[in-house]
Amino acid sequence: MTGFTFERALKVLVFAALVLTMWKGLARTPEFASHITPQRFFTGLVNDAENSLIMKERHLDFNDASAKAVRVRLEELTSMGRTPDPAMINEESLRRAVNRRLAVRERDADYVVMARERLDRMRALERQGWRMPLGATVPPPAEGALTTGVAP
Repeated sequence: MTGFTFERALKVLVFAALVLTMWKGLARTPEFASHITPQRFFTGLVNDAENSLIMKERHLDFNDASAKAVRVRLEELTSMGRTPDPAMINEESLRRAVNRRLAVRERDADYVVMARERLDRMRALERQGWRMPLGATVPPPAEGALTTGVAP
């Protein structure tokens, strides 16, 4: 036996780096993270859902405030007797603008509802202590799908 050579030390360090890389990579997958570090896993899920909800609410508030500012400015202009140029703004363009604004408002409100539902789902998963199953799971074939007996 020749002892512990530089080459052997380098091989041990490379092997240790590969093991650490594999461990860190596996720890980031939901299958392993929900088993290995469940508290950190669920904290991340809940924090993401909370941040998403906050941003959706802010977006909705910003758009509502912008619409209110435009409405106030238009009221100020009409109270001063100033009206927009009819060549630029007509009934059709106003109707389209109002419809577009209503659609954006509804979409933003839907996003807030979806973000709240996501947060509720994440909190429910945490309360239940949910764990993603380990290993590869193959979904059952779709209803009416042809089965050949050969895996895809």
